[in-house]
Amino acid sequence: MARISKDLVERQDGKASLAPRHVIVVRVASFVFRFATVERLRECIKYYEKKTRPSRRIPARVLAADLGEDWRKLRGWDVERWFERLPMYLLEEPKRQKVLKALSKALVLVEAGKL
Repeated sequence: MARISKDLVERQDGKASLAPRHVIVVRVASFVFRFATVERLRECIKYYEKKTRPSRRIPARVLAADLGEDWRKLRGWDVERWFERLPMYLLEEPKRQKVLKALSKALVLVEAGKL
């Protein structure tokens, strides 16, 4: 069973903030997902809806658009995207379905304002 909550993020320097930040926390399949925005949650849902994984290759045009023309100097080859850091056991079919169900439920709760 998944646990969904919205937690307050405290500043690292210990000072009070006039604009408190919240993160969406989804605990499912012995893993904790934390999302700063609803867009990130939607992006993760799109990722888990696919049964086949996207390629690790990033086209040079995309890198040039994101980092500029001198992207070869700026980008290290050990850079990972967010979905490449997820544990592999979450991609097994039963767990993938559990994760997808929990993330979809979290999105519904956030959009309804119940979270």
